[in-house]
Amino acid sequence: MIVKIFNTIGSRTFIFTFILVFFTVLFSFFCRNNGSWFWNQWIEILENISLIILSIALITALEIQIKGRKLDGVHMIVFPTIFLFFPFIYELKVIPISLSVMMILGYFVFINTLHSKNPLKWIFDLSLIISIMAQFKVIFAILYLLPVMVMLKKGLKDSRCLLVFLLPVLLIPFTAQSVMMTLPPEMISFNDYTSDLDLIKLRFLSNEEIVWIVMAILSSTICFFQLLSASRKFSHPKLFSGFAYMGFWLLFSILYGFMGFHFGEGRWFFSFIPVAYFFGAFLESLKTDFQKQTLLILLFFGAILFKLIEYEVISP
Repeated sequence: MIVKIFNTIGSRTFIFTFILVFFTVLFSFFCRNNGSWFWNQWIEILENISLIILSIALITALEIQIKGRKLDGVHMIVFPTIFLFFPFIYELKVIPISLSVMMILGYFVFINTLHSKNPLKWIFDLSLIISIMAQFKVIFAILYLLPVMVMLKKGLKDSRCLLVFLLPVLLIPFTAQSVMMTLPPEMISFNDYTSDLDLIKLRFLSNEEIVWIVMAILSSTICFFQLLSASRKFSHPKLFSGFAYMGFWLLFSILYGFMGFHFGEGRWFFSFIPVAYFFGAFLESLKTDFQKQTLLILLFFGAILFKLIEYEVISP
């Protein structure tokens, strides 16, 4: 059974994951080219493969540290499976990729902020990450709610804590503007800080975007019920905190998509990781391998059939 390969993380798990990622990316390019050859797009293909592998590797490495136990590897198969539903091929740019990596690192820092005996360092790190992201899109300032919630939860109201939180908030914008003033215009043209809103128009949504919005709503439902699980909360408090961060990320990414703060990478770029994460969490929660494999098969081949019909590779 395929699921048994992912019951633990090992060499065959990584090999199988790479093969699956390679296949899903090639298949997505094949469909978007209506079944024609696409080998002239090999750079874009490698970029998409690399980004998915990087996301899986970072999430896996951080989860192993946070949970303090041998991680179930079944979530690794979910990332390429969910990619089949993704409505865009990544138009990769340095800034969106960097922001995505910082969001993943924020996941690790947020958990340590909540559970460290000396949280001041982690509050500074979390505020620093958010302050850097906010220099490229003002909407990322919403993420300041995370350290604020941590401080309220832990009762950190003294002047030292406020200073640690506010230092990056005040210094990073000044530092960023000072650096950009010394650079030639062509080197800072990537900065899209002042772009206007591009609110979503529901009547113009493609079928793929509609399906993806449904996937995001399902992920939000999974997140809600996972966070309500008292046994998960008390047996793995760090896991619970990770779910809270990912839930916040998911809601933020949905808002980001509907408001249209994007760099050209697509409205739903930042929603891919949390959607895949929560589907992986749901898969892990199923009791038997048969249930897990049935759900994976339905998702995988359902997505393949949908894409073939949507791009008229086969007749509907």
